[in-house]
Amino acid sequence: MVGCEFAGILGELGCEVTIIEMMPSLLPGMDAEISKQLTSYFKRRGIKMHFGIGVARIEKEDNSATVILSDEAATAVQADRVLVSVGRRPNIAGLDLEKAGVALNGRGRIVVDDQMRTNVPHIYAIGDVNDFPLDLAHVASAQGLAAVAGKAFHGEVVPSCVFTRPEIAVVGLSEEAAAAKEFKIKTGKFLFRVLGKAQAMAEIDGFVKIIADAESERVLGVHIIGPHASDLIGEATLAVKWGLTLEQLSETIHAHPTLPEAIMEAAETAMGQAIHG
Repeated sequence: MVGCEFAGILGELGCEVTIIEMMPSLLPGMDAEISKQLTSYFKRRGIKMHFGIGVARIEKEDNSATVILSDEAATAVQADRVLVSVGRRPNIAGLDLEKAGVALNGRGRIVVDDQMRTNVPHIYAIGDVNDFPLDLAHVASAQGLAAVAGKAFHGEVVPSCVFTRPEIAVVGLSEEAAAAKEFKIKTGKFLFRVLGKAQAMAEIDGFVKIIADAESERVLGVHIIGPHASDLIGEATLAVKWGLTLEQLSETIHAHPTLPEAIMEAAETAMGQAIHG
């Protein structure tokens, strides 16, 4: 995610950018259509991409570097700067956790229960240092509140945002994840280019995609790529968190002209009742 964000920023500033991704696509784990759409936008902006290839080594020079890829041809990529974006490492050096008896897992993260307590009863750990798999600022805030209140932290429904242009925001299950869980699903997609507000803003790239259980029509996931996606995901998170249905979303009156109308329209599309799609 961070690599894509910086690639977008640097590309907008006029830099020549090359992305090297070990996985077969951008943003692995997110909905495949979102990844495909972002890849298309990056290509349009001249960003070069290598997928399914790792980095064998980096040869540093005075003011540049040569990145040698791990393919058979040992492809060399010349660069002025190299940004390595491979995840986060907990910053626990100097805390003397061993002396306090605080347990760590095999990845060097602090083991906690659902109230953020470590194995030492009076020591709590929130955020990127603990062993929950969600390294996000809003997750850390929610964990802190849970710890103070003495309540369990529920991290089953957490929105995730990627601040590229256009923005990406997702919550809940993707089509691939729903299939893996053996859900029978129905989907609805609404393009921003059909939306009056997006046209007025001249930001028409992207779409809203809703995944719902085919029988109950309960919303399982929402995936957005487009203008203000990080703002729109709030309504979607509420829908997934509280098990709202497509009908409940579609029957909620949305102000016009606004971007959130795209969520309502996507719900109507999933129900086969699209008016503007």
